[in-house]
Amino acid sequence: METASKLIDAVRVLVVRYCRARIGRRAGSYETADAVATNSCREILAGAAAATTLLTFAYNVTRGQVDDFHRTAAELPNPLSSLPGQQREIMVLRSLVGLSTDDTALALGCSVQAVRLGQHRALTTLRPTPA
Repeated sequence: METASKLIDAVRVLVVRYCRARIGRRAGSYETADAVATNSCREILAGAAAATTLLTFAYNVTRGQVDDFHRTAAELPNPLSSLPGQQREIMVLRSLVGLSTDDTALALGCSVQAVRLGQHRALTTLRPTPA
């Protein structure tokens, strides 16, 4: 039981970080992001037994919850929104959530090299051009 509790806590931390990174603060609070994270955690717990890889399953559920939120909410400008989808997800997972390259590759279902290349391309795109 203690191991399950530790696992749930670890997943919850990653889910909350991801939601806060993708949704951000609304009216000075993370309340909305935390509510989306709570819904995501409930869905993850309900389907975790059937998941082959928990990290991939948790990522897919949470990304879906955040994408649903973005479809219904007014968007604020975000520098990452100019990136292609996978590059944006790599930047969020690596830089804001804090996943390793291996864990990011596992979550996204791609190779470690694809994560490294995607992160490099994203950083190149975001880097200001010299005047």
